[in-house]
Amino acid sequence: MARTERFRVSHTRKLDSAYRYVSEAVDAGVIMNTGDGANGRQVMVDGRRMMNFGSCSYLGLEALPELREGAHRAIDAYGTQFHFSRAYLQCALYLELEALLERITGRPVLVAASTTLAHQAALPVLVKEGDRIVIDQFAHASLHAALQLVPSIPVEILRHNRMDHLDALLERGRDQKGQVWYVCDGLYSMLGDFAPFHELRLLLDRHQRLRLYIDDAHSTSWLGRHGRGVALDQFADDERVVVALSLNKAFSAAGGVVALAQRELGARIRRCGGPMLFSGPIQPPMLGAAVASARLHLDQKFPTLQDELTTRLDRCLHDLAAAPLSLGTAVQRSPIFQVQCDSPRLAFAIADRMKARGFYCCVCVFPAVPMNRPGLRFTVTRHNLLEDITAFVSALATSAEEAGRAIIEAREDELPSSAEGIAYQVMSSGG
Repeated sequence: MARTERFRVSHTRKLDSAYRYVSEAVDAGVIMNTGDGANGRQVMVDGRRMMNFGSCSYLGLEALPELREGAHRAIDAYGTQFHFSRAYLQCALYLELEALLERITGRPVLVAASTTLAHQAALPVLVKEGDRIVIDQFAHASLHAALQLVPSIPVEILRHNRMDHLDALLERGRDQKGQVWYVCDGLYSMLGDFAPFHELRLLLDRHQRLRLYIDDAHSTSWLGRHGRGVALDQFADDERVVVALSLNKAFSAAGGVVALAQRELGARIRRCGGPMLFSGPIQPPMLGAAVASARLHLDQKFPTLQDELTTRLDRCLHDLAAAPLSLGTAVQRSPIFQVQCDSPRLAFAIADRMKARGFYCCVCVFPAVPMNRPGLRFTVTRHNLLEDITAFVSALATSAEEAGRAIIEAREDELPSSAEGIAYQVMSSGG
């Protein structure tokens, strides 16, 4: 069966569109910059020191001595690289790391060189002939890419978090054989919203054919028991749910993890999943850092680190509630926020003004988000002080107002001072 596509766009046209949008952001000076020095409360961007609101190090673990010492010990023991394909010979640190991760997740696990490679190894093994795949439209690009490796399986793209549509699809196919895999994020990396876990639980109870594959990279560490993330907190005991975690981001090391309900599935992915056989290993220093981070996750003081981030998120939510910013969907308590803009031009202008005020945050344009959903994305981490957050939100509100007014004035200058200009003013005010 062919894949379900609402619009057919050629591969070349997609590349051309991506190149144009990304090039506009590069030319505006708001992406593909160069950082220097350690990530933390501040970050050096092209030689300028700025307050850091763009990092995915939500807990700031990379600054802790435990992780640095773990990396150093691994270098001393193994050098900078372990020069074998893992299919032949794996560094012993893998065994220690996977044992610790099983304690964290409560499940058998398999570590891959990255979360992206974990998807590419796991999904082609998990999905069988006769199954169907439904993927959320805003699921991470690595998930959409991994599904290209199972071209014989029909794929349908679901509007974001529309569980009523998923329920209807499952009802229509109730008499069909095979499983239906719903592929989604646990926490969406651009919008900062969570998967609808309560509704997913109800659907699992209603439809025995349903299986979930959840990329929970962005809630790893800062959420859940031992930092196992929100998805495993919700579905730890359900054999129909597979969860992928990240050892980058808040975990502050390197690699990806697939948490499975059955050990035999892990063995099958390890022996059949392409990247597990043919991609390079995680380098010993990062394996050492991952082992140290995993031990920290199991330490009794770890919830204190999570609570410190929660306090910062609450401050950000409090300040945003009073700010005149368009945040689109209901803002949730996560470290990821997006201010929606009506054009990439506006997003670039706001980011440029924020840089001038000494704050670093990120624009999001196609292909990271749909063409009609450009925005400004910022993150809150344990590195940020409470007063930093208040100052950032205030600066963001001012920058957005200034950028919006400047663009309207520029457009008015481009229009004739006639009925056309008056019509634009009415449209821009919502009249």
